[in-house]
Amino acid sequence: MSEMLEVLRKAIDEKKGERTIIYEFSSLNPFIDHVIITEASNLRQVYAIASNIVDRMKEHNFPVRSMEGDKDSRWVLVDLHSVIVHVFLDEERDHFQLEKLYADLPCEDFSL
Repeated sequence: MSEMLEVLRKAIDEKKGERTIIYEFSSLNPFIDHVIITEASNLRQVYAIASNIVDRMKEHNFPVRSMEGDKDSRWVLVDLHSVIVHVFLDEERDHFQLEKLYADLPCEDFSL
């Protein structure tokens, strides 16, 4: 798992994801180990981050279940089976405030 997380961290950083946080999620759901939240300042960058995650996972032979969202999406979700990545437009992240939903979970900065 740590190799996968390191590939994820680099994929997000390559496309300049900001305020990236990783949550330990397994205590809430036995099928999901981690949830990652990151953001970008424009739609093009949101999609670029999500697409780069998918590309890097495939390059390293990690399974990708799905990517929900497109070039016009303000929030793109990447499902990597045991890891879920939320890529937000910055103002969308502020609106939905998933951090409040996950406030009781252990978390840490996931930036490089």
